[in-house]
Amino acid sequence: MSDEDLIAALNQAVKQEVLENYCRERRVIEEEGNLLFETCCAFHGGLSAWDKGKMLLARALLTPEGVRAFFHLAGLEPFPEECQTPDLVFLPPKAWTRCRRYQKLIAGLYTDLWQGRQALEDERQKALDLRQEVNQDILEFERNHDFLSLSAYLRDLDPQELQRRKILGVNFSPGETAASAEALSFRPFSVERLGLDQHTEHLRPPQEVLPAAHSLIHAICRQHPGLVDALWA
Repeated sequence: MSDEDLIAALNQAVKQEVLENYCRERRVIEEEGNLLFETCCAFHGGLSAWDKGKMLLARALLTPEGVRAFFHLAGLEPFPEECQTPDLVFLPPKAWTRCRRYQKLIAGLYTDLWQGRQALEDERQKALDLRQEVNQDILEFERNHDFLSLSAYLRDLDPQELQRRKILGVNFSPGETAASAEALSFRPFSVERLGLDQHTEHLRPPQEVLPAAHSLIHAICRQHPGLVDALWA
């Protein structure tokens, strides 16, 4: 083997090793990205469940006036006037009187809503922390690799590209080369792209809201006994 052949073989081996390292690290980034998307999907699913919980609470409060008054005490934004909550029914809590059952229903729905918000904030923070880790790995990935050289290595290994150069005597344009190198890299994940800029509303704790709303809930029950009974129908 001549010196030129030896040097060419060594260069080819180095290129092959660089590409293998790139592929291995790229698979790691892709797996981290998939895990991040799964975590964000769980967060968005929780957001939908939280909105449903808010709708259930509004339905149980029976009237627009009751919804506005209770939501004001809780620090919630009320539904628009044109939005009508569906006629849903609930399992009646165990209690001796209608008003006591109604009090326990509202307390349970609001407590579930508040606990759901706490869980959502934990899920969102988990996704934000994971996003930061993935973005740091992407930056490290870009520092470790020369994507223009990688793009050139890949073209050198492509028989069609080698034939194109031999027959036509042309290379990629600077724009094509830059686009090819960009395709080999990753774009950092933004908060907006992942939908992590969405927040649930800040609620007051149940131990503050429910005592303050006791007389309101009792008044709703006394004024609308038929509607309250219809909640369990």
